[in-house]
Amino acid sequence: MDCKLCGTRNLPLFYTQGDRRQYHFFRCPRCRLVVYDASAGVSQEKYVLHAVDPEADTRQNRGHRQTYAFIRRHARPPGRMLDLGCGDGTVLWLARADGWEVEGVELFPEHAAMVQRTHGFPVTASDIAAYYGTPGGWDVVVLTHVLEHLPDPVGALVKIRGLLKPGGVGVLEFPNIDALDARVRRFLDRTGMHRHRYAPTYKPGHVQEFCRASFAFACARAGLELLVWETYAVNPLKYALYRRWWIGNKARVLVRS
Repeated sequence: MDCKLCGTRNLPLFYTQGDRRQYHFFRCPRCRLVVYDASAGVSQEKYVLHAVDPEADTRQNRGHRQTYAFIRRHARPPGRMLDLGCGDGTVLWLARADGWEVEGVELFPEHAAMVQRTHGFPVTASDIAAYYGTPGGWDVVVLTHVLEHLPDPVGALVKIRGLLKPGGVGVLEFPNIDALDARVRRFLDRTGMHRHRYAPTYKPGHVQEFCRASFAFACARAGLELLVWETYAVNPLKYALYRRWWIGNKARVLVRS
């Protein structure tokens, strides 16, 4: 297994998953990216979207509001915001209510149509590699919990750079492979103290995992500057802790070209 960021060959095994330990993850000693051997299979079925009420007091919506609050700390309307992989559309719904001109992109046509029908703003059905949109036309480009699924993460970051206006910013969220709980789980598994039970149909959904070092390396390759790195949780008390100490299992970042 070779590293898709820096090209290091023959990466060492980092950890395994699956009821037969058949899913292998490797870690690059140079750039610290964790790479999954996707030849064993990838499943995206659990990421099927459903229409939601953006005003409902749900944990998911609280998370979306936290995401938008982060955006608002670093960029103010009026302006144009694009969400690549906009999910249920709630972040863009919040942004539009705050004065942004918004547009979304979703991979599957049925998902794009559902979000557009629910919220009334334009949503393009496309994968990120094939999407061209308006080069240099966006003040903010959002990519939340998508980067870990993409076979070419540097290409996605280059795409974001090309879509941003001069001085525009990108906001991304993705798992943090160096989170405290992730380290503990790997330790317990490695020592045999506790092993996760997997469903018979389980397959990983992520093709790579980032830490701060590997994401900063990817940004440099794509011509982006990493301005803010934080980890987060929806719970406000945990979020206050994780913003100061980067031990949370989800990362939120701000980049600029």
